[in-house]
Amino acid sequence: MSLYFDNEKLFDAEGHLTDAGLYALKDGTLDDLGALEAAEHLSFCDYCLLRYTALIEAAPEAMKQPMRDLIPQVQSLMRLRSFRIMTNRYVSAAAAVVLGFVLWGAVSTFGLPDVLTAQQPTTPHERFGTKFSTAVNGFYKSLDDTFKSFTLTAENGLDQIRAQSIGGSTAKGE
Repeated sequence: MSLYFDNEKLFDAEGHLTDAGLYALKDGTLDDLGALEAAEHLSFCDYCLLRYTALIEAAPEAMKQPMRDLIPQVQSLMRLRSFRIMTNRYVSAAAAVVLGFVLWGAVSTFGLPDVLTAQQPTTPHERFGTKFSTAVNGFYKSLDDTFKSFTLTAENGLDQIRAQSIGGSTAKGE
């Protein structure tokens, strides 16, 4: 004996869901194909939808309540998905950085083709770590030079403002 409702008895001669078919849908005893056919029929047949809604509303209040609280499970899934999304973003960014360094190292190690560069290296290729260290040190040196230049410009500007204010106050006093 099958646990599922017979799909041949799902619809009557007029094409509407039978009462037994509605009960099978409510009880969950339809197989996947029967449930799909019944759901599709309810999406466009107002008569059967009203009958199905009345059937559900007539159910005892205990049957309308969920068997268990789904909020903790849904919240857990939401936290997991948000963690995966954030992790994927950071992993993608890290992979892009690593790929950039690898390509940079490959180009600097093997050099560009002669078509792209007119100069030939005169020294043997350095190790990647040495080149990386040199590049980082160069970056910090240029950053330090920029800050020194900014500080010097700001101090010169302040000196000019002081000189104008001192010159302006002596001119007023005369």
